Amino acid sequence: MTTVPMEFDPAQIEAKSPPEARMYNDDMAKEPMKSALENNPEIYFVPPQRGSEWGTWEFKPGSYYDTTTGSKHPYWKNKKLPSPTKDIDQLRSDLLKWGYCIIENAIATNQIEAMRKRVLEQAEGERQARIAQKTPSGQNINCCINKGRCFEGLIEQDPSIVQGGPLIEQLMTEALGPDWICTSLIAAISLKGGVPQALHQDQTDSAEALKPTLVNTLTAISDIDQNNGGTLLIPGSHDVLSRAMRERRPVGKLPPAINLEAPAGSITLTDGRILHGTGINHTDEPRIVMLNSMQTNWKRQQENWMLSVRPEVLERASQKLLQRMGFQATTGSQTNEGHGFGAQGLIGEQAGALRDFRLAADRGEYLRVGELGPNSSQQDLQAPFTLRKVVADARSGGASAPLGIGGNHEIGG
Repeated sequence: MTTVPMEFDPAQIEAKSPPEARMYNDDMAKEPMKSALENNPEIYFVPPQRGSEWGTWEFKPGSYYDTTTGSKHPYWKNKKLPSPTKDIDQLRSDLLKWGYCIIENAIATNQIEAMRKRVLEQAEGERQARIAQKTPSGQNINCCINKGRCFEGLIEQDPSIVQGGPLIEQLMTEALGPDWICTSLIAAISLKGGVPQALHQDQTDSAEALKPTLVNTLTAISDIDQNNGGTLLIPGSHDVLSRAMRERRPVGKLPPAINLEAPAGSITLTDGRILHGTGINHTDEPRIVMLNSMQTNWKRQQENWMLSVRPEVLERASQKLLQRMGFQATTGSQTNEGHGFGAQGLIGEQAGALRDFRLAADRGEYLRVGELGPNSSQQDLQAPFTLRKVVADARSGGASAPLGIGGNHEIGG
């Protein structure tokens, strides 16, 4: 019987691993939120009460959720915070300085009405089906790609749906680099009686503190302001928190939060590092915002599109929509049985196209490569593996990059 070296014994490993001996175990490991919460506890405290117990309607300085818009806030009203505009230079400046910018009339009025109708119908249907996702603020509708053709265009930034799409895509590419993808598409409905959301960052990684790895698009389906749950945010907090990370120091006292003020049809881009959360809806009308986050293509997506997208959506999806949902592999992410090594995640790139694997699985025809060897039968060796068909189709389609099998696809190890 072979004796296992004592260095591999779990008890010995645990004894040799006190907190002070572990790698990367310093005070910055949980930053920037650790010190942000310690020095600004009010940005996270949300009492459990609902409805009429939520204080008074008057503005109360010092409370992150009982606040108002920037133009009315005593601290912010004399500062030039972002306002709706189509000027790309101003939008760049706003996003860099304040962590958000507001694109005016990004979606045409008729498209907004179509989305509002679809969201409200879907919300009611999910409530009746008893599958509605209730949130402290109201109700979320998840994976909207399956719940209306208009939402496919929203992810693509299709100009026929999103008239400001080309401008948005330019800003996204500048912020995230080329070949960015969509992490999820959610309709967030804020209802009267709901509670506010604790302020938080959408971008949880700190490795890229110099720039965002995620940018959220908040499409206003309703006019939003301090009355109906306009998104709470702290202007410039993306920079404050990132500077603290780069300088390896705690986050100090933060400026007060405001409610976002944005008209229906506008799209607000928010840097993934900005502190934000859902506000309180004091009105009888639902406040609807489509949350459509974009991120660098090496990050794991919030929505598992590979599993959740309906087959009919995949069948009709454009190459652009497939890429946005992550159905294009790169050497470092989403390879399927090796298919995708050498690919770059480009729109329409056959070297990393993954849709056919999913569709084969939907049909019950996905045959994966299993154990093979020199003594395998010809029947086993010549089996109709899905991988074989996908690679053959990619080769016949004139792929623009190595096809994974036999290609140069170095990966660390």
